[in-house]
Amino acid sequence: MNPPPRSARPRTTLTLCLALLGCTSARAVPASAPAVAPAPASSMLSADHAASFAHFAVASDHPQASLAGAEILAAGGTAADAAAATMLALGVASPASSGLGGGGFALYYRASDHSVTFLDFRESAPAAMTATLLTPLQMGPPPRDGGVAPAARSTGPSIGVPGEPRGIEELLRRFGTIGLARVVEPAARLADEGFTPSEHLAGLSQRFVGALRHDPLGQTWVPDGADGIRANAPLRNPALARTLRAFGANGAQIFYEGALAEEIVRAAAGVGGVLTAADLRAYRVAQRAPLEGNRYGHRWVTAPPESAGGYTMLASLALMERWVPGGNARPAEADVLHALAESWRGPFLDRARYFGDPDFVSVPLDALFAPARVAARAAVFDAAHARPSMAYDLPLPERAAGAPAAVPLGTGTSHICVVDAAGNVASVTTTINIPFGAGVSVAGFWLNDELDDFTSAPSPNSPASPLPTSALNQAAPGRRPVSTMTPTIVFAGNDPVLVIGGSGGTRIVTSVTQAAWRAVVLDTPVGEAVAFPRIHQAAAPDVLSAEPATAEAVVAELRARGHQTDALRGGAIVQAIRIVRAGGAVHLEAASDPRKGGRPAGR
Repeated sequence: MNPPPRSARPRTTLTLCLALLGCTSARAVPASAPAVAPAPASSMLSADHAASFAHFAVASDHPQASLAGAEILAAGGTAADAAAATMLALGVASPASSGLGGGGFALYYRASDHSVTFLDFRESAPAAMTATLLTPLQMGPPPRDGGVAPAARSTGPSIGVPGEPRGIEELLRRFGTIGLARVVEPAARLADEGFTPSEHLAGLSQRFVGALRHDPLGQTWVPDGADGIRANAPLRNPALARTLRAFGANGAQIFYEGALAEEIVRAAAGVGGVLTAADLRAYRVAQRAPLEGNRYGHRWVTAPPESAGGYTMLASLALMERWVPGGNARPAEADVLHALAESWRGPFLDRARYFGDPDFVSVPLDALFAPARVAARAAVFDAAHARPSMAYDLPLPERAAGAPAAVPLGTGTSHICVVDAAGNVASVTTTINIPFGAGVSVAGFWLNDELDDFTSAPSPNSPASPLPTSALNQAAPGRRPVSTMTPTIVFAGNDPVLVIGGSGGTRIVTSVTQAAWRAVVLDTPVGEAVAFPRIHQAAAPDVLSAEPATAEAVVAELRARGHQTDALRGGAIVQAIRIVRAGGAVHLEAASDPRKGGRPAGR
């Protein structure tokens, strides 16, 4: 069922929503506004977290990164060129979240042939990796006390083979037009001349100040006596500027063979990692078939395994379509949140039981999506009462699998949305896992600790878990750990109408689902959909977490239905662009999540 026209819809005000979150209101640029002159580039940056553009748009979680992508679009680049430039600039300006030492996923729509391509450049496990190397102690978060041992001493074994350099190169090889040397320049200039640390980065640096003080790059940002990076006080990273320009001149091979590759290996070994030169040489980007589903009159294209994010979103929507079908009447907020929370319980249990790297594990997607199974899960729902998560557990009878495993949380990551003037679309999620990754830098960038996204092997010294460990997502040579990243493009017919994705561990998929559902089903303005207060429910623990900005009356109603609730803090960060076609014209409604201070850019 297609939603009615936007003019026919009641809606809450964006001003109220943002006031609840403590953010400024959005100021949209009319779609009919004339094109912005080529200079200065800063004129392409929105003054607020949401804006409309007539020609092209970039939404990321740092204003200077969005500008980097917009600069490349203004120079004639494609959405692929701009996504790569934005990724690289995020590695400079938002280094706790992503960078050349990490990896991710890219979903790309090419307007000329209506094709959609999914590139997997997620980090992989070294050949020496075993499940027992990643004990619960090694997988713990970095210490926050500046006087303790460096975080990397315990996270070294979780350093995976970086995939971002190869991923960028492959994205540009297939869909770029202006060349890698031009693409890296905005980020290299930002590293050389200085970037502006956000409040978000400053806050993370205070939590992880111990790791920063034990790393040469971190020491330049957090000198003795400082309790962290200062927000809005410009920082430089000349080493990263040199690395970026070398990348532009020589390609991704410098990260996988030669002097820089040797430096990466030494840095990993110095903190207990098992990464080798052979592991770097062997790394390849994988192309996978995107996951698709038709829900609410739209085609949703998203991430396949080894991400469980796309499955969880589509499985949730299959239930939501039955429970909250949409239409002219706007549903009560408590009804929506109750249904969303219930819709995630079963898919999260499926994720923990059946998902792994598809190059090593057969993920039974057809059986998981079987209509009879969806109907059986839908029948468990009680509109008036919360059900225990295990009530939604439907093990596949033909599959010999144990109980679902605990799902690693994760906290890092960045997401980028791009639409170019030709209608090409990029949705890219990139990460180094927890903030500042393994806490060790090389040539100006931080190495990831992505392998702690594997489930841990049982340990006689660790406390019993209520969810026993599944072997499908345990570490092994060459494997890529299961992810929750959910880069998504939503289509009406052959036309993309929404590009969206997020960052923030297991909260990614619940946040992306909520924002996308509001934008598509309720036709909520995209800035409001991204900023709207959110909830999270991941099956275990059996608790519904709600952002403090959620209306007290709504939370009270959820409790009355039997939900155990707590406060959701540090939730996911969502970026989105809606593509609106009317009267032969196209305009782009772009939003960067105000929770992290991002702003979109475009023309």
